[in-house]
Amino acid sequence: MTKEELTSRLGASMGAQMVKVISGIADTRNLYHNSENDFSIKDVIELTFHPRKDLAFRAAWLLEYIFLNYYCLGDHLEDFLSGYAAQKHPGPMRHYGKILAFLTGKQAKGLHPGQLEKIDFEPLIGLMFDWLIDEKVLVATKVHAMQALANLASRYPWIKEELLATIAHLEDLESIAFFGRAKQIRKQLKKIRFENNDL
Repeated sequence: MTKEELTSRLGASMGAQMVKVISGIADTRNLYHNSENDFSIKDVIELTFHPRKDLAFRAAWLLEYIFLNYYCLGDHLEDFLSGYAAQKHPGPMRHYGKILAFLTGKQAKGLHPGQLEKIDFEPLIGLMFDWLIDEKVLVATKVHAMQALANLASRYPWIKEELLATIAHLEDLESIAFFGRAKQIRKQLKKIRFENNDL
């Protein structure tokens, strides 16, 4: 399937079959032996910025499915992270947040040895805090942003207190779904211990 064919397919009405269609696109594509006729992961990333919000959302869903099921994130990490801050569509932001929470978590798969240690996450950390306090950002996106921040707290010690304070501020403003994840995040953060500064 070429990029043009993929764009057309993601732009078509899917109705209740969306999950099946998107997973089918990923499952039938040969992810490891690219040919001239196959769309690339970079193509999918580019489509997550498509001006048509429904198409961008489906492309982001496809990207998440590929990364979380085919464990190829390491080969495309730079392309994914380079455009992260530019993602403004609410739908794709949710999937971007979930991918970031996945790649920073203990269960991350598909990364190259030492790959994460070379990444400066500071710019994305600031962005995740911005997403948390932005009233226009969807709660699902905030939940993934909160998880990614918690995952990075052992590497960036200042996150712990800042995230706990932000959660305390937001709990009265956000939904029950946010509150449920916030409770889990608090437990995760309390387990983090620092050698010279037990926050």
